Amino acid sequence: MGNCCCKSGAGAVAASQSDVNGGLSTGTGRNQSGAGSTAGRGKQGGAGGAGSSDPNYGAIESTSSVKVAVVVRPLIDLEKAKKAQNCVQIEPPNKIKLPPMQFAGSSTTEAYNFDYDRVYKLDSKEESRRLFVELVQPLLDRFLMGFNVTVFAYGQTGSGKTYTMGTAASVKEVSGKGEATGVIPRCIKSIFATMQQARADYDVNMKVDFVEVYQDQVRDLLINPNEDGTTRMPAIDVRESPTQGIFLEGVREVEVKTETDIAQLLEAGNGHRAVAAHNLNDASSRSHAIFTLTLEQRRKPNAPADGKAPKFLKSKLHLVDLAGSERAKDTGATGDQLTEGININKGLLALGNVISALTDRKGRRHIPYRDSKLTRILQDSLGGNSETLMVACVSPAQYNQEQTLSTLRYASRARSIQNSLRLNSKMSAEEEVLYLRKVLIERESEIASLKEQLGASSGKGTAAVKVLAVAPPSKAW
Repeated sequence: MGNCCCKSGAGAVAASQSDVNGGLSTGTGRNQSGAGSTAGRGKQGGAGGAGSSDPNYGAIESTSSVKVAVVVRPLIDLEKAKKAQNCVQIEPPNKIKLPPMQFAGSSTTEAYNFDYDRVYKLDSKEESRRLFVELVQPLLDRFLMGFNVTVFAYGQTGSGKTYTMGTAASVKEVSGKGEATGVIPRCIKSIFATMQQARADYDVNMKVDFVEVYQDQVRDLLINPNEDGTTRMPAIDVRESPTQGIFLEGVREVEVKTETDIAQLLEAGNGHRAVAAHNLNDASSRSHAIFTLTLEQRRKPNAPADGKAPKFLKSKLHLVDLAGSERAKDTGATGDQLTEGININKGLLALGNVISALTDRKGRRHIPYRDSKLTRILQDSLGGNSETLMVACVSPAQYNQEQTLSTLRYASRARSIQNSLRLNSKMSAEEEVLYLRKVLIERESEIASLKEQLGASSGKGTAAVKVLAVAPPSKAW
C-alpha cells in the first residue's frame, strides 16, 4: 500500500494480511508496490517475525507516500432537523464527488472529483472494520517490525473524528470480549494479540503517553491537574535528538502489560481532555489529542542463534485525534470558546502550511514545522521517519459543503507527501544504561528472593534450598 519501495517484505505477521494489502492496488491510481505486494517475502523485526533467511534482511530505508482515507459519516440528528440534503457521492473503492457550488462572487458548473486510497461511508460496524483491516492493520504490522507509524484524523468540527478514532472509548469497549469500534481500540486489541508471538525470542516492553495540544501548549493527560492539590501542570517541551528523533521532554510514560492497562489510561486521559458544547457539537474537542504507544523489543540472550535477526527494535505508534476546524458564525462561540477556536484554527493552518511546503513542486526547502507545537510533534509523521495514514472525516450535509470541499483538498495535498522510513534498530547510550539498570534490579530482586527462601528453610531445620547461580546482566543486543 502506498509507494513504499523497501526491499524486505512485511514479515510473518503481515503475511496473513497479504490478501488484504494486495486488494489495495485496485483502482487507487498509484504505484502499489511495497508492503502490500511483498508481504510474506521477508521477515523484519521481533513481533513482525524475526529470524528470516531472506537475503535482503537487515536495516531498511525506504520512501512511502502518506496514505489517505476519507470517511463520510451519516447525517446526524442536528442536520436532519435542519432538513439537510446529502451532497456527497461515493464511488467505491476510492472516489468521491461533490456537486457544483456557488461561492461569494463566483460559481462553477463543474462537479468536484477526488481520488484517494480508500473512501468509506461509515454507517455500520462493517465499514469501520473494513477501514481498519484494509488500511490500519498493515501499518500495525510495520509498527511491530520496528517502524514508526502515525494515524491521524482531520476534519471540521462535528465530522466524526473522535468516533472514528475511538479516542473516547471506555475500558469495557477496549478490553471487553466484543468487537471494538474505532481505530484506537482495534489497534490495542490487535497489537496485544500479535505481540505474544515475539515473546519467545524477545523481551517486549510497551509504554504509553497521552498528551493534548491546547492553546499551543502541550499538556499531559495522564496527570491529574489536581492530584497534588494545585492546578499546576508540569512543563512539557518538544525536543529533537539524532537517536530519538522528535520526543516530548517531561511527559509521563506508563509501562503497560495488558489491554486493560492501556484502556484505563485512555479513559482516564480522555476524561482530562478539554471539551465544550457549541452549535455544531455537544462535546467538541478543544484540543488536539496524541495517544502514543512506544514498543521496545530486545532479543533474549538464550534465543536461537541468528546473526541476521535484529537485536533491538524501538518503534512508536502515534494515534492522533485533531480538533475540528471551526467558523465562529457556525459554532456561535464567544469568550473563551472563541479564543479556543482561534487557536485550533491556527494550529490547523500551521499544519496546512507544512503540508503545502512538503508538496511544493518548486522545491521549497524550508518546512515551517516550528510554527506550532502540533506541527513540531508531527514532524516525523509528515515528511520524516514514519509510515502515515490520514483519515479525513467529512459531513455529507449540503450546508457543510464548503467545509467538506476544504477538507478534501487538504487531504489531496497530504497524499503527495513522501516520508523517509528507516528501521529503528539502534539503541542510544542512555537507553542502554537504563536497560542494564533494569536488568540489574531484576537480578538483585531474584537473589534477595532466593536468600529469603534459604533463610526460611534453614530456620525450620529442613534441607537447605539449592541456590542456583544467577548470571550477571548481559547485553541483549
